[in-house]
Amino acid sequence: MRNSVVHVIELLLGALLLGLGLLYLESQYRALSRLSDATTLSKIEDKHIFEQCGLTDINQVSDKEVYAAIMGYRQYPIMVDDFLLPINGHDYELYFTYIKSGYYKKKYQYDENRRIVMILYTYMGI
Repeated sequence: MRNSVVHVIELLLGALLLGLGLLYLESQYRALSRLSDATTLSKIEDKHIFEQCGLTDINQVSDKEVYAAIMGYRQYPIMVDDFLLPINGHDYELYFTYIKSGYYKKKYQYDENRRIVMILYTYMGI
């Protein structure tokens, strides 16, 4: 009888310790979530996340990847050298060659709600 009482007490103490451990982990999770939310909001306010300028490298990008990158953004207008690209019926091979070669710099234009409204490729020179 005495051993069973000791085992029950040990089980209760173990359950209590497990519960306290879970409460500690939950408080750590909440603190980390608040910290990451505050950091994200401060970066969005400074627009550091939304300023993307990418230079491509011919050794890292294939033709299919460039084609997928351009055609994947077809819901947004794409402007190359101050000319708006039409959605259909246009030959992109020359643009793919120049963009893949790294002659163009890619920039995004955003509206006041920080949504992409246009993708710009600017010629940088040979």
